[in-house]
Amino acid sequence: MKKIKELLDDNFQGVLLTVGIAMANLVFFQQESWKMDPVKIALLSLGFFFLLRIFTGQMRNIRDIREKTGIILLGLLFGFMIVVGQKIQVGTRIFQSFSLSDLIWILFYTWTGILLFTGLNWLCSKRKIAGWPVVSENIKRNFKRKRWLLYAGILAVCWIPIWIVYFPGIVPDDATISIAMVLGDMPWDNHFPVFYSLIVGLCLKIGNLFLDYNAGIALYSFLQLGSMALILGRMLEWMRSKGVHKIMVYFGLAFFGAAPFFGNYAIVMWKDPWFCGVMLLLGMFLYDHVVEDRNSFLQKKNLGIYSGMSILMSLLRNNGVYIVILISLCLVAIYRKEIKKIAAVSVCTVALIYFVTGPVYMAVFSAENLFVESVGIPLQQMARVVEENGKIGEEEEEFLDNLMPMEKYLEYYNPYLVDPIKWAPEFNTDYLNTHKGEFFKTWFSLLKSNFGIYVEQYLMGTYGFWHIGGDQPYEFVKTEIVGNDWGIYQNQFLENHLGYFIQEELGNKYDFLPSGLFVWLLLYDIVLCWMKRRSIYILPLTGMIGNWLTLMIATPTAFGIRYIYILVIAFPLLLVYPRIALKQQEKERNT
Repeated sequence: MKKIKELLDDNFQGVLLTVGIAMANLVFFQQESWKMDPVKIALLSLGFFFLLRIFTGQMRNIRDIREKTGIILLGLLFGFMIVVGQKIQVGTRIFQSFSLSDLIWILFYTWTGILLFTGLNWLCSKRKIAGWPVVSENIKRNFKRKRWLLYAGILAVCWIPIWIVYFPGIVPDDATISIAMVLGDMPWDNHFPVFYSLIVGLCLKIGNLFLDYNAGIALYSFLQLGSMALILGRMLEWMRSKGVHKIMVYFGLAFFGAAPFFGNYAIVMWKDPWFCGVMLLLGMFLYDHVVEDRNSFLQKKNLGIYSGMSILMSLLRNNGVYIVILISLCLVAIYRKEIKKIAAVSVCTVALIYFVTGPVYMAVFSAENLFVESVGIPLQQMARVVEENGKIGEEEEEFLDNLMPMEKYLEYYNPYLVDPIKWAPEFNTDYLNTHKGEFFKTWFSLLKSNFGIYVEQYLMGTYGFWHIGGDQPYEFVKTEIVGNDWGIYQNQFLENHLGYFIQEELGNKYDFLPSGLFVWLLLYDIVLCWMKRRSIYILPLTGMIGNWLTLMIATPTAFGIRYIYILVIAFPLLLVYPRIALKQQEKERNT
């Protein structure tokens, strides 16, 4: 009997290996840009073999309906992501049509996704493996300010060479508009947030008071570099205080310190680093005072801190208020018994944000939010209907022509970027602002007769925020101070005095980060917390979720890591976050 069992077991392993080899060959065959390298196929075959072994061993063990649902859901999303993503030819306006064979490939990649996420679920269920990044909960760790400052200092030291290369800083096109508004060369508008522009203006005026505007740019760079080092250093020490192994903390330091990308983002004059830094602090605050100690959040001091951080985040970027609304709804659901107090704080916070960005900005700066900024996706969808010669009625054509001459849509339309249309000289912004109702009426009317075109444009217009890989490095990094009339320029000390063109060399060293990969890591953390019945742990991630959702609703571009920079700086935390939740769950069971 023993020999028969061993024989059957060997045969079964052989079957699994055969299936793994077949799956690996299918993957390399179906991916057009992949060459069928025997070494790579062999390695992928072994990967499938181990996943199949795990799956066959876990089929009977996975009895929880949540775990089954979560794995199947992730598998389905994975399958659609792969196949639908292949229909989009990045760099062109083409969306390839679907065929019957695509259904087969969706099923194949869904099965692949189920295997992958079953394997990940098994890893999280194995105590020795799942708990590795987190040390025993019995070891009490306090947050140490000295260690926090040490981490921040290390990051600052790593980033200062990048600052020297680009001294006094990096000023992209967006930043020049903030500067122009502050210096009175352009009228104010809240598309470039007034609050952020005031910070830029304060730095410039302080610098000009003592020297010139270049000193103001250097002051801004110093403040952003120092504050981001403190924020990321705090996150790493916060992780250590939650029991994360020091190796993962050191990985975080190396991740942030080794890549010039983070040094660049530490000094570039964009609102995104500070906006994402505040969001990260808010997430850690919610973890400490809602997840770990639910009653402490109801203290007046902590309610005030939550409100202040929410307001600051919303003033730094315009989609912040929608993120605050989402977080507030989650808090109301969590604190149902104290709903009056939570609802009052939430309503007052959101109302104050709208009051400042609305009546206050209009009264003091005559600045308002541009309507065109919130309708980028619908505008792109209507433009693609023109591009694809879709069905357009007389009234719809008249409205589109009033917005911009019909022939100009073909000239300016870019499925991955709305800016060429909305900033076109022929685009009638005033007409759009005075015909908002007619805009949505026309959009809905075209939707009914051009549904397929609308879906194509939506998928193309959000491509980089749901697909892993295939991105274009649009606005990945900026490295220059754009031309201006204010005498602001980069010093280029090494180039001018040593003849070493380091900016040119460094410009070729930035390695592109696919934003969709970080989105999928966030999605996995969320689904895993839900699968393991740790839904409360999703709350600290709600800001990241809200930021992604606003992009999926109103993104101006299909690509742009800066728009989702929060997931990049939270990457070390997202890697271990489910383990922290599961370790806490184990602790609660033991007590």
